[in-house]
Amino acid sequence: MNISNRYSIELNKISNHLAYLERGHIYELTKTPGTPSCASLTEHLKEDIADLLDLIENDSRVWLKKLLRHLKTYNPAAI
Repeated sequence: MNISNRYSIELNKISNHLAYLERGHIYELTKTPGTPSCASLTEHLKEDIADLLDLIENDSRVWLKKLLRHLKTYNPAAI
């Protein structure tokens, strides 16, 4: 399996964020509620790239780690 197929979900998320930026579909330009801001897209890109690199380096599912981290944030006693 090539790397594009193996990490297609993560690459697709990054591609979607870049597409928003390329099309100018950002709040600063459209002023449409619910449209992501440039800052939030940048933050998502940073997180998604870090997650992808972690997946490649550790061959693990980052989303599970993130889910556990979020669960701890909302209800530490549940974990």
